[in-house]
Amino acid sequence: MHSVVLTFDDGPDPEHTPRILDVLAKERVQALFFILGMRLETPGAIEIVRRAAREGHLIGNHSYGHHRLNQLPADQIASEILKTHHLIAELEPKRKLFRPPFGASNKTVEAIARKLGYRTVLWNVDSADWKEENKPSGWVGVALKQIQTRYLAICLCHDYGHTADHLQQLIERTKRLSRSQFVRYDERKSLTSMVRGWWGSASREVGKRIEPA
Repeated sequence: MHSVVLTFDDGPDPEHTPRILDVLAKERVQALFFILGMRLETPGAIEIVRRAAREGHLIGNHSYGHHRLNQLPADQIASEILKTHHLIAELEPKRKLFRPPFGASNKTVEAIARKLGYRTVLWNVDSADWKEENKPSGWVGVALKQIQTRYLAICLCHDYGHTADHLQQLIERTKRLSRSQFVRYDERKSLTSMVRGWWGSASREVGKRIEPA
């Protein structure tokens, strides 16, 4: 069985995130949204996040300013996480979830997140929707190729316009895979250890990324 968790980073976007939510509602798929605190400065942005939570999606913390946390001192790392926490606290799940921007983490970042009550969530499927060569729809095939090789998959996507445009295609093609299902992150406790193992072997390649995660 291919169990797939969809995750979306860098939102909310006032135009694209509602479109993503519309597709997820239509397809009856629940996802995990990692919220960037600075995006909540846009009028109406918190209402989009509230809608996501209301519709059953998980809300995670993606820091405030999208910095490489592994390059910051400990007090700034904590501040980046806490500033966003204070903005989304009412919408976070009981077991709070955190994803460092760019996946840029180390023992210090993980320890601070853990001390603040967060579980760090990375990914083992990168849709690469952030790459120019995968726009507008090439990222769908990139994601599917990886999903087919993983028993449990956490798929990294972003709140981009072209991602919203072709999200339904990804969901429909994934559903057509033999023995595939979409699950919410908290429904599969073993996903965390699976992704941690993958991350150790792939972190160098992910570190070469030029677009935000």
